[in-house]
This record gives sequence, structure tokens and C-alpha cells, in this order.
Amino acid sequence: MLGRMRSLAVWWLLLASNLPLLAQRSLAELQDQFTREARELAARQEADRDPEAGERQAKARDQLLAGHIQRLRTFVGAGAAGDDRWNGRLMLADLMLAAGDRKGAAAPLQEIDAKQASALLLVTAATMAQRLNLLDLRKGWVEAALAKEAPLADRLAMARLLITVLVEVEKGESLFTGALAQAKDDEQRAFVRWHRADAMRDREDLPENAAFDELGKLANDLPNTYWGSVAKDRLRATMLRPGDAAIPFTTRTLDGSTFTLADQRGKVVLLTFWSAADRDTPALLGLLRALKKQHGDQVAVLMVNLDRDPVAIRAAVAALGLEFPVVGDGLGIQNDLALRWFVEGPTVQVLGPDGKVLGLGQHAGTNDARTELSELVRSGLAR
Repeated sequence: MLGRMRSLAVWWLLLASNLPLLAQRSLAELQDQFTREARELAARQEADRDPEAGERQAKARDQLLAGHIQRLRTFVGAGAAGDDRWNGRLMLADLMLAAGDRKGAAAPLQEIDAKQASALLLVTAATMAQRLNLLDLRKGWVEAALAKEAPLADRLAMARLLITVLVEVEKGESLFTGALAQAKDDEQRAFVRWHRADAMRDREDLPENAAFDELGKLANDLPNTYWGSVAKDRLRATMLRPGDAAIPFTTRTLDGSTFTLADQRGKVVLLTFWSAADRDTPALLGLLRALKKQHGDQVAVLMVNLDRDPVAIRAAVAALGLEFPVVGDGLGIQNDLALRWFVEGPTVQVLGPDGKVLGLGQHAGTNDARTELSELVRSGLAR
């Protein structure tokens, strides 16, 4: 749950079929099932061209949301074990909020055991309690969380939530300071400083460029660390313009091959960041295939997936019949290329045969956008 807590209900609001409760061994399995159903429904509704389908589809979504709430309630009440007991209750509260049941959402939250739940879960639950105006519960959970031991990554996530969502800046900064003091080497120090700088992007009490100033300091102070090098490239990405040299990279694809930008000289490279759930993905793939068919080996395509489930990514690659090399490590926007190119959503970066940028932030969602992307490729090859 790194970063600002995002509503878990996004997927469930899309669902349309009420399936019977199946035996679940873990919350992760239940979440995977919900996600699969969401994607299937999105595809069905996208294909439904009936102009009067809106009301029918909305009713079906509401019915399924109610069914998912019941299934999750059954799971946390009877089948959940370990951390699933508390994560499941947090998820249940979120679904009930999505259904408009604020009073009902408070009940599963209040069942979370502060002594047994992890520190990160308690801080995350505190953000939910804040939304429900359960201020005493919020305060107690924050205090309990700060008194617990937690892994480094969890402490950094807690610090971000404290600063950006709960607006407990002093407590969050204290966690960052403590993590920095306990860092064992430059790599850990760079890791902590990266996350602190990234959290500063969401702070309204700081100057507009404060986060980028911190990234600059990190890049200068610890240039030989992984996160120092990422900071350097990300800052460079914010200033990239057509005609600039592209940010170099080497990455490993799902089939175990290595893809290096420098090896693609003489070709237009379409560095494509995509998600299986993005509605524009079918149109994008159609365009990429058409460009590859038209220009052959003069065009190289690298598909960088931004989803967070490696199993689902492989399934999507198979279902879509992708013939292009795919980076699918399940790290989402924390993927190395996404970090360095400062990409946080589907987009296409067009790189020329000379290794320079031809176009940035391209997409295939409209006819005009597809025409522009095609023209960038054509003009790049004509140089």
C-alpha cells in the first residue's frame, strides 16, 4: 500500500456478474478473482453499444458490489487467517463506503485488533477512519503504529501516509529521519531519501519544486547508488524535449531476453508503457502492429507493463497475443524504466534512429493521436 491510499473500490464498481461464494484460501485469491471479473466486465460493457444500456449496467454493478461485500464479509468472518483478518476488514470497509454505507463501513474497521495488526496496516486504517470522522480511532491507531517495529519499506510507506494523507508532518518526518539514521550503507540512505523526496510531491506546505530539489541533492550526493542514478534520470526526464538524447537503458523482458536502447540504433523505438486494464490498449496494439507491418525491422517496439500482478501480466500477454518484447515485473510505476522516464500511466515515447527523442507522451486514444504517432514514426525514418 505504498503512497497515497487509493480507493480499493475502483475495480468493484466495474463488476457486473454476481458469482456464488467460492472457498478462498487467502485474501489475495479473492482480490485476484474480483480483478479478473472487473476486467471481463469492462470488456463486455465496452462492447455493448446499446444506447440505453447505461441504467441496466449501473444496476448490475450495484448488485455485484453488494454481492462482493457479502462474500468478503463471509471471508473475514470465517475464512480469514493472519494478516488477512485485518486487511480483509479494511477492504470491506472500503467497499461499503463505495456502496454509500458510511455507518456500516465503521463496523469492520472497529474490529481491527491494534495489538495484532501490522504498523503499516494501522496507519492505512487510520486514513480510512479519518474519512469516516472516527477521530479517536484514528488517533489510537497512529499511536499504536508508531510504537511497533516495522520493516524499512513499511516505515517509509507509513511516513508518506502520515505526511500526505493524515497531515501528521512531524510524525512522518520523524520516521524518515529515524530510517535515515539507521541506514546501513549508501544504498539504504539513497532509498530513504528517494522516498522522502517522492512524498514531498504531495505536500502543499512546500514550494512547488521542493521535491525535485531533493532529487537533485540525492543525485549529487549519492550518484553511485541505484536510487541516486534513478533520481538523476528522473530529473532529466522532466526536461526532455524532442531532439534531446534519450535516457539510455537496458532491461530484461518476460522471455529472458535483454533489450538495450543502444542496440536499436537505426530504428525508431516505440517505448510503450501500457496497462491491460486501459481502455485504449486494444487501439494501441492495433496501431503498433500496423506500424510494424508497414515499416518492418525499421521499427522496434518495447512494451513496459505498468500493472502490479506478474501472473495477471503474463495472462494478459497471452490473451492479447503480444508478439512484441514485454517488460512485466509487476512493479507497476515503480518499474525501473517508469521511474527513470517519470511515467505514471500509459503513454508512448518515440525515439529516433539516432537515439534522440522524436516525441513524448503519445497515445492511441483518438484518431488524431494515432495519426500523430504514425507521422512521428514516418518522419523519423525519413531523416
